[in-house]
Amino acid sequence: MKHPVLIVSAGILLAITACNRLGTKQSYTVVGDSSAAVKGEFNAGAGKVRVLMVVSPTCGECLKGASEVSEKVADINQGKTVPLYVIWVPRSGGREKDVPSATRVIADTSAHEFWDGNDLSRMQYKQVLGWRGNAWDVYMVYGPKARWTGDLPPVPDFFMHQTSEMGPQLDAPVFGTKVKQLL
Repeated sequence: MKHPVLIVSAGILLAITACNRLGTKQSYTVVGDSSAAVKGEFNAGAGKVRVLMVVSPTCGECLKGASEVSEKVADINQGKTVPLYVIWVPRSGGREKDVPSATRVIADTSAHEFWDGNDLSRMQYKQVLGWRGNAWDVYMVYGPKARWTGDLPPVPDFFMHQTSEMGPQLDAPVFGTKVKQLL
């Protein structure tokens, strides 16, 4: 029983160490029983290109991907406004207590971060993306016209992921180029 905990802990430490940036812990909002908080923040950014990611605070690949994507957004944000939304979900043993440390890998300190302990986002994006399995470790770009009007989030203009589902695998430079193209 202790070995899985040690393996997970070692993986998290390696992932965080591998990330190019370790900043200070950032604040986050607890989602609760509805995605209204995320929906409100997302719609507040209407008229802008937006980036949204659904990641686990204890998944090494998620932390690496979140770091790389947020660095691309932070680089692009020099003189521009691209809101970044990070939804932390309870996958790979992730719990709310893991979120404060995970927020340190997000390069854009103006990011809107959320803890979705009820896993609503994963279920919503599973439907939006048409996936069979879990919709997490996914990175999405929305154009300025995107609005979240119903119960489900809008379909992204572009996405990449690090799962076994269909769609392009995450390549942060390609992702950054797509964000720039939508500006």
